[in-house]
Amino acid sequence: MFVVVKPCQNCQSFILKPKKKIKVNFDEIQKELNKRNFRTIAYTGSLLSVEKECKINIYNSGKIVVITRNQEYIETIQKEFSSILYPYTQVD
Repeated sequence: MFVVVKPCQNCQSFILKPKKKIKVNFDEIQKELNKRNFRTIAYTGSLLSVEKECKINIYNSGKIVVITRNQEYIETIQKEFSSILYPYTQVD
């Protein structure tokens, strides 16, 4: 469901971009993430910021920014978020 993009060598983050244009249902996703031990930091209506092992920002476009340099963790997050977000997204 996502393509991993490394923005630059000096950045401490990775971006997960959806393969298709989607729209996210934040209310349901936030509940699901809380069940999976993610802590909500902020929710603005167009951005949901959560934290588990690192900070993760989810945008209503489906783009996810993961603030980490750990490539293995990114692969884990990519799989986990694909299964979490898929039921709560709509294709535009």
